[in-house]
Amino acid sequence: MTNPTPAAHLLCLGLRGALPGDPLLESDLDACRRAGVGAVILFDVDVPTYRRHLEAGLPPEEARRRAPRNILDPAQLLTLTDYIRAVLGDHVLIAVDQEGGQVARLAPWRGFGADPSARAFAALAPAEQVRAARAQAAQLAAAGIDLNFAPCVDLDTGADNPIIGGLDRAYAADPDVVTACARTVIAAHREMGLAACLKHFPGHGSSRADTHLGAVDVTDTWNREAELAPYRALRDEPGTAVMVAHVRHRGLDADLPASLSPAVVDGLLRRELGFQGVVVADSIDMRAVADRFSPEEAAIRAVLAGADLVVDGFNLTDRSEHPAPALAAALADAVPAARLDSSLRRLHTLREQIGPRA
Repeated sequence: MTNPTPAAHLLCLGLRGALPGDPLLESDLDACRRAGVGAVILFDVDVPTYRRHLEAGLPPEEARRRAPRNILDPAQLLTLTDYIRAVLGDHVLIAVDQEGGQVARLAPWRGFGADPSARAFAALAPAEQVRAARAQAAQLAAAGIDLNFAPCVDLDTGADNPIIGGLDRAYAADPDVVTACARTVIAAHREMGLAACLKHFPGHGSSRADTHLGAVDVTDTWNREAELAPYRALRDEPGTAVMVAHVRHRGLDADLPASLSPAVVDGLLRRELGFQGVVVADSIDMRAVADRFSPEEAAIRAVLAGADLVVDGFNLTDRSEHPAPALAAALADAVPAARLDSSLRRLHTLREQIGPRA
């Protein structure tokens, strides 16, 4: 039996299943409860199942429909988030990736309102941007979500970027436009009692590859002044975290991806830019990290680099055992008490800044 450990509060883990009573959901929640996990992340599509359907010849849209994960429709999602809190406690943060456009876990075909992509959002008049941001935040709050891994503040370098520009996930190439759009989204989230999260630090917009699929090097494409500008401008926004990407920049760290690098997280983000809020490490099951490090080693390295919350979406490969016990034990053994306390304080402050749930 796993004993809860305070170190597990630094974990944001995926779950399988959408309905109370589902054996996989009950098993995963029990693992999280016993470990003392502090946050969970929900998805609409179970990626391993989706890939199997594609391999069997199904069209992508049909494959998605036949591969449900956690999110089926608005009523079911609220039932699920209420149930997660009943099992794990009211302190748990429930997170989702709801940027809008093609990155929307709360999708229109499941009965949710449509949120514009970042590029479409930037094209709206200011008053329409406020309306769209408030509609997005209200929908998330009504579903029981606490933390949205958005807005994306990567710069739009065009469609040759397959994971940002190619999916319309960036507001613009101009960092001032990006900052203004993100500020509107953050304000709407805060009004609804939601935390927002800027991503993907130090900048994924100039990449030419996808960190889900393998190592990505931005050494020769990253624009320091422009790509850091939104983070400088938004660093003091209450209720706002920053997600660090798995991109590698050899000028910042000769060996490690940004997410695991003390030079990038503690040095660049904390000390140089002055960000004092919650730092989130992008999901450690992405191949840019997973091809090189075990989940336990990646989690330890991320926290020692300065992360306060480590994501493992548990949704990219067919793993049968939930990662909560092993990751919690690894962090409990490796993270010094002072380092743990600083993360717990920042997470507590984030919860205070977004206020109690309605």
